[in-house]
Amino acid sequence: MKRNLFLSVMLIAGTYAMACTNFIVGKKASVDGSVFVTYNADSYGVFMPLYHYPAAKHAAGEMRKVCEWDTGKYLCEIPEVAETYNVIGNSNEWQVTVGETTFGGREEMVDAFEDSP
Repeated sequence: MKRNLFLSVMLIAGTYAMACTNFIVGKKASVDGSVFVTYNADSYGVFMPLYHYPAAKHAAGEMRKVCEWDTGKYLCEIPEVAETYNVIGNSNEWQVTVGETTFGGREEMVDAFEDSP
């Protein structure tokens, strides 16, 4: 029953959600102690691949390019850390996971001065 309810909620939320959405199930909420993290992007037509960033050691002064993930537009560079971990998707080899939930908001709440010089 709980599983069917959970799956129903996921289906409904995935069908009607108008924002990036995460479902996170902790070890105490799953039958076998598994942890689940899901991510749904609300941008139709942006079908991204599953990224892999291998672990690496970086020299002092090395810089990392920062680009928009969906367009690839270059933004800036930031100092690289000395060591990075193996990352697949949004999770690293230590099971640290990053997610985000965003919603552009209601159009009538847009700042009228947002595009002003």
